[in-house]
Amino acid sequence: MTAAPAVLPTRPGVPASASVLLPSGAPVVWPSEPADAQRALGLPPGSPVALADRRAGGRARLRRAAERLGVEVESEYVVLPTWSSATFVAADDRDAVTWLLSTFLTTPPRVVRGRLVLEAVRRVVAAMTRTRAGAASVRLVLGALVPGRLVVGVRR
Repeated sequence: MTAAPAVLPTRPGVPASASVLLPSGAPVVWPSEPADAQRALGLPPGSPVALADRRAGGRARLRRAAERLGVEVESEYVVLPTWSSATFVAADDRDAVTWLLSTFLTTPPRVVRGRLVLEAVRRVVAAMTRTRAGAASVRLVLGALVPGRLVVGVRR
């Protein structure tokens, strides 16, 4: 008889799809909350920590917060489509974002109004992600627009 796999506890305010990426015992810090930022500053060096943001433009904000809070960034993730309705969590790197966009960016079924515009956007994105510079551009725009980000690192 085999034991059932352990169920990971969900963390309040963190989507289940993002919880599995967090190191055990790592606090989730919202740098925009002053009390959370102070909590991060109080962690001893070497402590794992996750920084989260649910607003658009989070990439730059979380990188600045990591620097300010003394967190060495080990990985960055985008939470899609939004933090509150997370379905996908993808590593914020060129290959992962390119694969995600080329695989899941489609026109929703039964959409008639705006279908041609959506299809044109999908084709432009697909064409852009075929080159290194185009993929970097798409990633930059995605990083500015996606309202859900997670940074995992270690306190220096």
